[in-house]
This record gives sequence, structure tokens and C-alpha cells, in this order.
Amino acid sequence: MLRFLFLFGMVGSFACPLFASKSNGNELAEKVLYKASGCVACHRMTLDHIGPSMLAVAQKYANDPKGKLTVLNSLKKGAKGKWGNNVMPPQSHVSEQNLQLLTNWALAIKDSPHLESWQKEELVTQESNAILSTDPPMNAKHSLPENRRGTVVEVKDQPIVYRTYLPGASSRAIAVGLPGGISYAFDAKLCKLLYFWEGGFLDFEKSWTGHGGWYSKLMGTKIFEAPAIFPLRMGSNPSPEVKFLGYRTDGKLPTFLYQINGLRVEETIGFDADNRTIVLSFKISDAEEPIYFDPGQSSSIWSSDEAEERDGIWAVKADNLKSFSFRAQVKQ
Repeated sequence: MLRFLFLFGMVGSFACPLFASKSNGNELAEKVLYKASGCVACHRMTLDHIGPSMLAVAQKYANDPKGKLTVLNSLKKGAKGKWGNNVMPPQSHVSEQNLQLLTNWALAIKDSPHLESWQKEELVTQESNAILSTDPPMNAKHSLPENRRGTVVEVKDQPIVYRTYLPGASSRAIAVGLPGGISYAFDAKLCKLLYFWEGGFLDFEKSWTGHGGWYSKLMGTKIFEAPAIFPLRMGSNPSPEVKFLGYRTDGKLPTFLYQINGLRVEETIGFDADNRTIVLSFKISDAEEPIYFDPGQSSSIWSSDEAEERDGIWAVKADNLKSFSFRAQVKQ
């Protein structure tokens, strides 16, 4: 599910449409609306995730005389307790037209002729660990991989990932919370690390309570800011073209997937708490040209075992072009 959506990290939200649609009764077009609205952040079509699957919603409410009203009111006012302890925030910024459209579509899914193909597609995606989502799949009890105090999300013992609006980022920001009170922001538009902060993770109050598009609040203090420039350079090209492909995660650190001048790159961003060091690890399987890393005007001390520095620019050694890493020391 790493399509690009404007995801606000919604907790069990059925839909948060950001545009109007006239496609009433066209379920394929309505599925596009479901994806583009961010519903896939918490809901799969046939598999449980942060919230119930769309199929489960249809099976529970389609034949209930009050089912449509129940789903519609949950969208308008929010809900808790219908599917475990997860909280669904009210979608007060959504138009009445889109609320009706998504409600009708959701309740009709169980009779869709496309249901079997959707289920196969989701199972294949899940098995390949390429699900593009905000959180790891939930278990049968709908448990969450993090703690929540109201709209404040706290990291437990594994990394968590949210698509959300963040200060100083494009609309395609990804927030990653690490155990130990360290978090960072990655910009999917720029395909690069933005900054690290220390303390807590995020407060989603404004993005979860009817103000879609507002920034999530950093619960801590910034300890590192990456330079504005894109750090990697291939060969002599001073202006690389980048394209975000998604990310994968298996409960560990997420791996960001993107292209630089058509070459596929895998980047993992971690933090060595003992040495207070940021670790950027890259894999470029088809790399042949020289690769350079420019940390910009950074106050951090950079180092690498696979590259050599000259005049502030690091050149990756010829034997390490396909796998290398850089470390940045974070000051206390």
C-alpha cells in the first residue's frame, strides 16, 4: 500500500476523501477514491489491518437495517469499540457527497465480482513484505504496535511508520519512530532524510480531529537536520533525478526504495544509541559509475568505512559501490 496517498496516520478511519467524485455505482472508480483518500492507511479490502477490512465492514453492516446509518455516523462523528479498542476520529472535513459515496461502496463490497482477485492481490503483497502502510498488520485482537494517549502516539519496542504532514517537509513526509525516544522524518518527494528528533514521537491532534492537512506535532527536540541538497551523486551528473518507489518493513527498520537516474536504491536509516550516531545504509545493485556523497554544511562529524573524503565530498570506494554506509555523530 505504498501508493502515494495523503495519509494522516488515521486510526481506523474508513475514508478521508480529499476530492469530490461523481462515480456513484462504479466500484472500480470508487476503489480509486478509497485509495487516493487514504483509507488504505488503516483498511485493506479483504485483510484486517489497523482497522477492519472493507469486506468485514460490509459483512457486518450490509444486511443491517441501520447499517448504513451506523457507518455514516462513524465517519461523521468518529467511533470507538465497534472493532476492538481502536479509535476512529471524525471525518468532519469530508463532504457529504463523498461520505455517502464511500459508505454505499463499502457496504456493497461483499457482492463484488472483483473480490477474489482483490484478496489474491493483497495476500501476494503481504507475503512479499511490500505492503505500503502506516503500521504493521494487526493481530486478531486488533492490537496496535504503539501506545496511544489520546492523539499522542508513543513508540514501544519496535519501529513504527506513519505517512503524515510534518513541519519542514513536503506533503509526502514519512515519520519513523524508533525505540528509545529517537525519531526521524523522510521526504518521499525528495527521497532523502530530513531530520531527527529526540524525546517523544508525534501528536496527531490536528490531523486526526477534522483538520486534515495540518502538521503533526513533533513530541521532542530536533537533534539533527540534513542538508537541503540531495546527498548522493552518480558519476558526473550534478543534478540527479529521483523517483520514490515505496518502502518495506517487517517490524524492523523500514527500507526506503527509490530510483536515482533510473537506478534502484535501497536506503535504511538507523540510530546507534550507544554512540549517538545516525547510520545511513545504501544498496545499489546495478551501480557502475562512481558514487559521491555530499553531507553539505553539516555540524555533525561524518565517517564511512566504504568511502574516502576529500574537500568535504566523500567518494565511495570502487569495491563498495553496491553496498555502503555513512555515519553522522550527533552532538549531546
